[in-house]
Amino acid sequence: MTIFLKPLELLWRGVNRVRRALYRRGVMKPRRLPRPVISVGNLAAGGTGKTPAVITIARYLEKRGFRVAVLTRGYGRAANASGVVTSLDAATFGDEPVLLKSKLKNIDVIVGPKRYQNAIRLLNANECDLFILDDGFQHLQLARDVNVVVDAGNGVMREGRSALADADFILQRRLRLIVPEELTNRRVFAFAGLADNEQFFASLRANGLKIAGTSSFRDHHRYTAADIAAIKQAAQTARAEAIVTTEKDAVKVDDRDIIAIAAEMIIEPEILASIAEKISG
Repeated sequence: MTIFLKPLELLWRGVNRVRRALYRRGVMKPRRLPRPVISVGNLAAGGTGKTPAVITIARYLEKRGFRVAVLTRGYGRAANASGVVTSLDAATFGDEPVLLKSKLKNIDVIVGPKRYQNAIRLLNANECDLFILDDGFQHLQLARDVNVVVDAGNGVMREGRSALADADFILQRRLRLIVPEELTNRRVFAFAGLADNEQFFASLRANGLKIAGTSSFRDHHRYTAADIAAIKQAAQTARAEAIVTTEKDAVKVDDRDIIAIAAEMIIEPEILASIAEKISG
């Protein structure tokens, strides 16, 4: 973090501390949905693995017979679409909602900043047993039955560690990259538009990939044809044999020459079982 961002972080943390104190004391009251809510969030602004955590938790609950729906804000949308994600169009629905939908094909993913209203609208037209609130730890206006926090990230902090007193489950960032076999012993050029691109590049190296070069973009970057052409030129200059990126970036790039590297969040079975038990009981 640069010295210029530190004052903004302190202001952000201060505002969130006051908000959390007001909710804890009952001065401000959250709205409660007629279904259980599992919030999955973090303390840091991005780069913690919360989206893979949502996917892991949703898949576990779905396999156990729960009808799950996911509420997500949808950063990085070019349009102001709100409601159920009906196509894998990242420009309309946002990169993270589209990634969630691509992984959770039989689960409704609802995008938009008004999470309570979106959930009620879904229930009026459909049915579910529970909601997972993506990036929900600071969305205090919606009541939750389970608070899951991924405790990772070294960037801008939304809240101090005292906020973890409200967490039911604190997860460490344990991501497993799924590297296609065809990349073994090949030089690759990697690009990403994440909150922490270097974290992704380091993970590739840790998984044995030979990184010929990298290119970084801002989080939720919308790739243009010129961006992709520049990436391919840089890869060619670096004598890379393949180009790789994250799944979050890949949903915004329609190019068969670019290989998406999947990442799975590892959550202990005991924790997943405990989450299911809390919403069942």
